[in-house]
Amino acid sequence: MNDNKLNAPQIISIGGAFMGFVIGSSFASGQECLQYFSGHGVWGSIGVGIIAVILYAWFSATIIEDGRNLQLTQTNKMFEFYLGKYLGTFCEWFTPIMLFFVYALMISAAGSTFEEYYGFNGNIGRIIMITASLATVLLGLKNLVKIIGYISPFLLVGIMIIGIMAIAKNPQGIQQADEVLKTIGVKNNFDNWFISGLLYGAYTVTGVVPYLAGIGASTATNKNNAIGGGLFGGIAFIIAVMILNFGLLANIGSVYNLQIPSLFVADQVSPVFGKIFAVMLILGIYTTAVPMMFTACNKVSEDEKSIKFKVAAIVTAIVGFFGGQLSFSTMVGIIYPISGYVGLIIFAGMIYTKYIKRRSYKEFLESISEKAY
Repeated sequence: MNDNKLNAPQIISIGGAFMGFVIGSSFASGQECLQYFSGHGVWGSIGVGIIAVILYAWFSATIIEDGRNLQLTQTNKMFEFYLGKYLGTFCEWFTPIMLFFVYALMISAAGSTFEEYYGFNGNIGRIIMITASLATVLLGLKNLVKIIGYISPFLLVGIMIIGIMAIAKNPQGIQQADEVLKTIGVKNNFDNWFISGLLYGAYTVTGVVPYLAGIGASTATNKNNAIGGGLFGGIAFIIAVMILNFGLLANIGSVYNLQIPSLFVADQVSPVFGKIFAVMLILGIYTTAVPMMFTACNKVSEDEKSIKFKVAAIVTAIVGFFGGQLSFSTMVGIIYPISGYVGLIIFAGMIYTKYIKRRSYKEFLESISEKAY
């Protein structure tokens, strides 16, 4: 029997779990795609996609396989494996802090959705999202999040439909996109498409290292399935991003200054589809916001029933409301680049650990075992 035999259902399961984690509302909104991809024009965005798909495929496959081999009980220790004690500890603390800011970003996204699509005061959306996420955390309703979390695949399919239909309805829009971009101001995080691709992959890795390590430890049964699942998830996700990118480019003159560009494109495809997608997006924001709040509060207290945990949740909600007053596009342009710079440090650590130092799994496990006793 071949222990390294490929198992297609397992590969799809691993890749699907990864995509479910990264298909957040920032992606579904189209804002991060607009800033990192579409703003660079047709060929520039293709260049970003090539860089991003290489990085996504590499880091997801690598971390999942390392997680399978290490079988860490505390998956945050994966940072220490790649970066050593001090930088690893920094990333262990940086991640929940960054996720707190992502929570504020989700509050901003809810406000922008209510304001831009429904025409309501943005604070109504912010208050609804804060109330829903805070109630979920305080009442310990994790199962509700898991149930609604199944919407992620539908969000992905919805985004791909939006992109394909937008391209089909206005193919000449893509041909004219570069000329249109010369006359409008699209907010780009980076002027250079190569740097944009590099930072797009880097900002993602910061938050997914422990998660991917956990997938490798719990799901992957052999090396081929671990690597295959990582490759499938990373490549499939970037394909979806590129479809959305071309859908936005086909309508770049109309969406360049919108907070939630995908909603505009969805409404152009069909008003009914736009309404359905708006509800899906709000649910997607909710399923992204709640885990962010849980993770940030868990760093204060792991006991979800303790007073410290509840106070941390309330403080997170209050600060999140005020932080969420910034526009969604502004927050994407601030938070994700910061995460991206830390991600570059993680990439450097991965390259050094895997290909230069060639650190053994046994050596690392023994080192953290000695610290534990």
